Amino acid sequence: MMAWKKMGLGILAAALAGQAVPALAAPKVTRIDFEVTRGDSPLGWQRLRIVEDGNRATVEVMIDFELKFGPIALYRYTHRNRTVLQDGRIVSVDTRTNDDGVYYEVTARPQGDHIALTGVNGTVRAPLDIHPSDYWRYSTIQQPRLLDTQKGIVREITMTPVGGKQGCYDMTGDLEMQLCYDDKRWIGGTFDGKGKPVVYTRRDQPTDAPWNFDLNAVPAGKPAEPMPVQATR
Repeated sequence: MMAWKKMGLGILAAALAGQAVPALAAPKVTRIDFEVTRGDSPLGWQRLRIVEDGNRATVEVMIDFELKFGPIALYRYTHRNRTVLQDGRIVSVDTRTNDDGVYYEVTARPQGDHIALTGVNGTVRAPLDIHPSDYWRYSTIQQPRLLDTQKGIVREITMTPVGGKQGCYDMTGDLEMQLCYDDKRWIGGTFDGKGKPVVYTRRDQPTDAPWNFDLNAVPAGKPAEPMPVQATR
């Protein structure tokens, strides 16, 4: 904090003295947008907006799925997630999810030597260096566990390269999905959607495209029940 105060005072002094004031670097904004299908049917979109300002990153995730049979909605899923990272580690996680009428709310904050993670099983401990399950960082492929951003528990995983598909990895264990990266950019994925493949196809959007993230956009629902096994790692 003192370093920032000194910087601010230095810039003010330079301005008052008529000297040129160095321009501060603008934050880097990245959009990751996926069109999602299940079998031959459209399912919806998953969108991420990452704002990196020095060693700090704010990641917002919006997922909106709706599976329809004609005009009838058979399934709806809404998820909003805001994560703040400092030097790659969690400063805060706040998420809300409505999974076809079942409501989840998750928070995570550093607390001493661990992350205090509050979700379906109350408050549990997670490692300080755990990655959230938002998958955008290439370093996801090196993780032995992830913070489940929907349910607020720790998930044990194994990542294995897929033969014949460069840049793709099978995630197995407590979460199952195939993730694909190109030049360390998350470009797609797939998982089993109750007998039909759910496929993520990246559709690049301009970084200044409209962004209407709002945690309150997730409708209320029936509170989620605890998971059978509580994660305490």
